[in-house]
Amino acid sequence: MNLLRQVAGKKILIIGEADFFPDDARDALAALSAAVIGPVVVSSAMECLTGEQLFDAVIIDITIPDEAMLWVNEWLETRQVPFIFARDRRSAALPGGFVLSGRSSDMTAIVATLFGPTLPYFH
Repeated sequence: MNLLRQVAGKKILIIGEADFFPDDARDALAALSAAVIGPVVVSSAMECLTGEQLFDAVIIDITIPDEAMLWVNEWLETRQVPFIFARDRRSAALPGGFVLSGRSSDMTAIVATLFGPTLPYFH
C-alpha cells in the first residue's frame, strides 16, 4: 500500500504566516486528496483549535513565537492530534522541522510521520 494514500480525506490545519505554505506543497496535498485549512496566523489558529472543527493533523511553522508554540503544542498533545513543526524554503538555514515543499521526499516524510503505520508522533 502506498504510504501517501494515508493522507486521503484528512483535514490538515496549517499554522503560520500567509506566505509560509508554498503552492507546490498545497498542490501535492490536494493531489493526495487531503483537505488543507490555512495557513492561519497564530491568533486565528487558537480560534480554529478551540472551535468545533476537528483536524486530523496540524503543521506548524517553526518560527511562531515560543509562547504560542507551547500553547498549541500542549493543546494538540492533550487531544492526541498529530502535529509536526516545519520550515519553508526561506527558513532553510534554521535548524529543525520538516521541509515544507511539494517534493515527493518531503511529502513522504511528512505523511509518514503524521499518518504512518506506527502511532502518530507528536513533535
